Amino acid sequence: MKISSNWLKAHLDFDGSAADLSAALLKIGFEIAGVQRLGPQFSGVVVGKVLAKDKHPNADKLAVCVVDDGAQKWNVVCGAPNVAAGQTIAFARIGAVLPGNFKIEGRKLRGVESQGMICSRAELGLPKDNDGIWVLGEGPTLGSDVGSQLGPADDILEVEITSNRPDCLSHRGLARELAAALGKTLKPLDFPRDESLVQTFPVSVEDAAACPYYSARLIEGVKVGPSADPVRRRLEAVGLRPINSVVDITNLILHDVGQPLHAFDADKLEGGTLVVRRARAGEKLLALDHKTYDLPEGLLVIADARKVVALAGVMGGEESAVTESTTRVVLESAYFSPAEVRRSSQKTHLRSDSSYRFERGVDPAGAAPASARAAALIVESAGGKAGTAAVVGAPAAPNPEIRTTAVRLNTILGATFAADEINRVLRAIAAEFKADGDSLIFRAPSWRRDLATANDLAEEIGRFLGYDRIPYRLGALAPRAATLTPVEKTSRRVRARLAALGYAEAYNYDMLSEKTLAAARLSAEGLPRVAKPLSEDWAVMRPTLLPGLLKSAAHNVSRGADAVRFFEIGKAYSQKDGTLAEGWRVAGLLLGPVLDARWQAARAPRAGFADAKAAVEELLAAAGALTWAKPGEGAAGRWVCDPLFHPANALRALCDGAPVASVGWLHPRAARAFDLEREGAVLFEVNLDRLAARPAAAARFQDFSRLPVSRRDLALVLDKARAYAEVEAAVRGCKIAELQDILLFDVYEGKNIPEGKKSLAVRLTFGRADRTLTDAEVAGFVAGIVAALGARLGAVLRG
Repeated sequence: MKISSNWLKAHLDFDGSAADLSAALLKIGFEIAGVQRLGPQFSGVVVGKVLAKDKHPNADKLAVCVVDDGAQKWNVVCGAPNVAAGQTIAFARIGAVLPGNFKIEGRKLRGVESQGMICSRAELGLPKDNDGIWVLGEGPTLGSDVGSQLGPADDILEVEITSNRPDCLSHRGLARELAAALGKTLKPLDFPRDESLVQTFPVSVEDAAACPYYSARLIEGVKVGPSADPVRRRLEAVGLRPINSVVDITNLILHDVGQPLHAFDADKLEGGTLVVRRARAGEKLLALDHKTYDLPEGLLVIADARKVVALAGVMGGEESAVTESTTRVVLESAYFSPAEVRRSSQKTHLRSDSSYRFERGVDPAGAAPASARAAALIVESAGGKAGTAAVVGAPAAPNPEIRTTAVRLNTILGATFAADEINRVLRAIAAEFKADGDSLIFRAPSWRRDLATANDLAEEIGRFLGYDRIPYRLGALAPRAATLTPVEKTSRRVRARLAALGYAEAYNYDMLSEKTLAAARLSAEGLPRVAKPLSEDWAVMRPTLLPGLLKSAAHNVSRGADAVRFFEIGKAYSQKDGTLAEGWRVAGLLLGPVLDARWQAARAPRAGFADAKAAVEELLAAAGALTWAKPGEGAAGRWVCDPLFHPANALRALCDGAPVASVGWLHPRAARAFDLEREGAVLFEVNLDRLAARPAAAARFQDFSRLPVSRRDLALVLDKARAYAEVEAAVRGCKIAELQDILLFDVYEGKNIPEGKKSLAVRLTFGRADRTLTDAEVAGFVAGIVAALGARLGAVLRG
């Protein structure tokens, strides 16, 4: 933000240089991006008067003028369209030097001698106000230095204002900071009040939350023209182009005290009223930047009886703009919700000095005094009479009290500032301050909504008294071993094992869109939602990690990836009776060839169910006795991710009877929705919280047996509805210590198998570490197992 040194000193007695000012601001946290000296960049240019203007004999667009500089008369050739006899102008004599080291010399132009130059503002390095010469107006003495017409030299500081300090986006705001830092007193904002006009301008507000305060003040009988030089100089100093004597005052107030204002031509407001309302479908605004904007329905606007005349807090409309023909002005001063202005600015891609301040939060109590001051200045510069403001709403309530002590503030800072120093700073920045014994009672002014706790006050103390005065010392730290939670420990182990199996870790947002959930065959109903999502893509908290992995896989496959092995560790969310619940999960996805293309044969195997199941078994290896069941049956229960799996090709893993993981082929409909139908994806998800809660079995070394084992294959015929898990449970239930392993290696239905039956082929491995088993012993074990299977499951040996 550009700050004029001269303008700043109008609020504060400060007679230091620009370097002193920069140092003072930097010390209290305001970075200075640059300093520019503003003053005449020319020499030898004096005040002159055009006595006569004649047509150039040899050029249609040139004129020959006679210029009086108070000492002599000169012939000057000029091509400016606005030059005329009787004008007081800026005259560069022969020998004058203009910006860019351009030296004026006498020369012939189309055969006529020109003895100097009549200058425009642009040619003097000043902001231009038209396309012609600079007309000074009556008053300046002929022959006097034109530089004296520019006012005193000025230093322009480019100050970086952080987003949490909108109160400093004005000269008054920075003057307040300097006054507190330097122990000085701000100059009062004295101005005459003229509210002799009885008539008011009716206003209404349809959404008080979006616009808590709105005022409109009628000023009649104004004569709009160019602003006075002091006003113009101030605006030009901060990079603004003067427009007219009414609009310039609103811009002056904006940069002076930080309150955005807007002036309407009252005669262009249909129905004689203003209303703050929401934009309706199809409405447009021709803004002051000469562009037409389509207004999305619901944006906050200012309207008359027929049309939108301003986008609230952002920019006014050209149809109601103040021009030189305006005689009645309606002056708007308001407080708009920062969120509303930010939304309007983002939706329309329209930004202004006003929206920049409203978005960050202006002083809620500043609208009324700013309106009164602006009205007085408009009457002073453009004449007329100002009426009492019509007001809807009221300024915000005062900030709450903060109670603390000097000891507490020093403790927060780790400092030893004296109590009277602390009191001085707090008194300087407070709306109300009282030191009652050890207790300090502080109330922040309306423009400092960021001061809410003792910690905030401590920051101000450190800023104004100097962080360099806080002693540097290392706090005493008791050595303490870092500890990991069970979930963190398990996550590390899981991450290492999956990486060793060739999986790449993926990171996805915890939020999903309803569209993604629907593609995954999951419902968003009952799920926790983001209150104000940045996008519909992040509207719902994910109930499972699998949809995110599917999106990642689809993205990679669409870009030519052949084989995909992803896993993700993160949180899944649910909601019951309004209470949010979250839990840790690890999910994985496989698709494509198992082997690298350089090694695989023409018909190489592709990732399948067995690969995903093996990964889950690897993760659950130390979690207890592992069994498998179909999702939704018995102890397996129903999980939120179940609809993602193929109903006939999915299993639930149970450790000691407790469900901890799911694995299966992706449902065909979900595969189609994610464009993975051709690839065929296998998924798994493990409940990491449940896995971490299970005590990991300690790994024990077992010596390799030097003795042979005995294997027996059994083909069992049993009811088709029986699961292999029941067979394994029945076999292990025989408690045969010599049984080392049981393996299912074939499932058959068809010829020679009765209707409603199936054949399961299992391989039993027996052995001991101290001796070789005899055939008779193995036969006895097998006989006992067959008998148990028959008794428990009705199984018989296949014929």
